[in-house]
Amino acid sequence: MRTIALAAIVAFGLYAALIQLWSPNVGAGQDQESDNAIAIERFLYEGAVPDAAIVGSSQAQHIPAAALGGSVANLALAAENPLVGLTIIARSGRVPQRIYVEINQIGRPVDQAFIDGFFAEPGYTLKRFIKALRTSFQPINVAISLMRRAARGRDEIYYPKIVDPASHDALIAQERVALAAPPDIALLDRNLAETGRLVAALAARGAEAVFFEMPIEPQLEEAAGPVAIRQAVQAAFRPGHACWYDTSAPAGLPTRDGIHLDSDTAAMFGRNLVQTVCHQPSVATDMIQRR
Repeated sequence: MRTIALAAIVAFGLYAALIQLWSPNVGAGQDQESDNAIAIERFLYEGAVPDAAIVGSSQAQHIPAAALGGSVANLALAAENPLVGLTIIARSGRVPQRIYVEINQIGRPVDQAFIDGFFAEPGYTLKRFIKALRTSFQPINVAISLMRRAARGRDEIYYPKIVDPASHDALIAQERVALAAPPDIALLDRNLAETGRLVAALAARGAEAVFFEMPIEPQLEEAAGPVAIRQAVQAAFRPGHACWYDTSAPAGLPTRDGIHLDSDTAAMFGRNLVQTVCHQPSVATDMIQRR
C-alpha cells in the first residue's frame, strides 16, 4: 500500500508540474457541473479582474466567449440563479466595472452550499497556487478539451439550431407548461431583496449592475411566469434609475427549445448586450429602504 501511495504522489507531482508549465486552455468539461466549476474557477484565479461579468443561468451561458471578448467573464451557470454569480463576485473581492444580471431565473432557489464549496479552505487557497487541483485541469477534462479541438478545431460547446420542426415544437410545448406556472412570490421577494443588497455592496466598490432578460421563443414571452418575473424585477429595480439593457419585453428570438438560444443567435445578442453602459445611480439602496 505504501508503494502504491508513493507512486500516486509522484504521479500527481509530475502531472501538477506539467499543468503548471503548460496551463492548457480548457473551455468546457465533461458535464454541466464541470462547466459551471470551470467558469467559476477561471474567474477566481486566472488573470486580472475582468472589465465586466455576466451572471445568470444556462440561458446566458449559451453566449459564446468569442462574442464577449477576453475582458468579459461569463458567470452564467446552468441550473443556477444569478445570485450565485453575484455572491461569488462579492465574496471573491474581484469586482468588475460592470455586471450584467440576467433576470430570467431570478425566482429559483439559491444553492448556498454550492457557493460555499468554492471558498472552503484549504482548497480555495491551494487552487490559487496548484493549478492541477482545479476542475479545469482534471485529466478527464483536459483530455476532452484536446479531443474537441482535434475534432472540431475549437473547445467551446456549440449549440446548433434544431432543424427538425417536430422536435422543436415538442420542446416548446414542454416549456409552455413550465412557464405557465407563476413563480413562488415569497422566494422571489427574498431573492430580489438579496439582489438589491449585493448590487448596493458592489456599487460601493465601483461596479455598475446592468439588468437584462434573455430572449425566449416569441410565443412564450407573455406566459405567466416570465411576465411575473419581469414585472417584479422592474418594480424592484426601476427602469430609468437602475440600468437596463432593454426595459420592454425582449423581442423574442427563435430558440432551440423555447428558452435557450442557439450559439449563433446567442452570440449576436451577447455582442449587443456588453456594449451597454449606463453610469446611472443604483436603485438598490432605495429598494432596501422601502423594504
